[in-house]
Amino acid sequence: MNITVHHDAGRRFDDLAQRVEAVAAETAPLVEAVTGLALPDTVVIRTMSPRAWLKAHQRRSARLLRAEARELRAPRRRRRQAKVQHYTQCNGRHRIWPLIGAQVVDFRPGRFELVILPQSMREAGRLNDQAVLTKVICHELTHIAQHATDNGAMWRLQDSYYPELRGTADRDYAFLVEGHAYWADRQITTKLLGAPVSLKEISPHATHRYRDLAANPHRAETLEYFTRAVDSVEEIVTTHGLDAFNGVWQRPDLVPTRDEASTPAGWTRRFG
Repeated sequence: MNITVHHDAGRRFDDLAQRVEAVAAETAPLVEAVTGLALPDTVVIRTMSPRAWLKAHQRRSARLLRAEARELRAPRRRRRQAKVQHYTQCNGRHRIWPLIGAQVVDFRPGRFELVILPQSMREAGRLNDQAVLTKVICHELTHIAQHATDNGAMWRLQDSYYPELRGTADRDYAFLVEGHAYWADRQITTKLLGAPVSLKEISPHATHRYRDLAANPHRAETLEYFTRAVDSVEEIVTTHGLDAFNGVWQRPDLVPTRDEASTPAGWTRRFG
């Protein structure tokens, strides 16, 4: 496996870029072993400035908006609604970028990369936190493996502007893809560091801007949601086995519904 790091975030973050490469090389085999999913032959990791990240997201969202409208022949009223959603998302990213330390995204069609925002990690007070960097890399490499398994189909459905036209409006893709990635990074950080790495507590080194953003009234609800997602994945893997769980990447009918995601053990019954 070839891990390629493109460092585009500026010289002041050179040290982070070097550490990213080392952590990825160490954790990539563990991601494959823990998840039972294969990473692609080449994994691209890119550090970016917030400004470049925002512009790339705006271009990607606009591209998706146009492509889906053509593909689905969306009615004019729905196209207008989707355009409003697009602008709302773009404006939201301008506000919350300090909360986004890393993500997997296809800024170029079909080319999913692990993108890291060092400035966001600095805002969070986590720039020099090696344990957190390990967790982040494990988590995002799991997303890369998810993409490689179904060629990104699950994520394209999750990002759709027209879920009702695709028949997926009732599906909770985040419960699956994030629950699985948090489950994997918990297993791997425990193997490497002796205990899972938690981000529930805000770092004392975080900036005031980050603290203001993180003091969201929905933060506790979001943390509970992800905890429930991780526990669901754990229960399915423990009860039915890893191969049974990984069937979800090829069987859309196994993706949890929103009702199942909101109900304890609701999703796990699909694997009974």
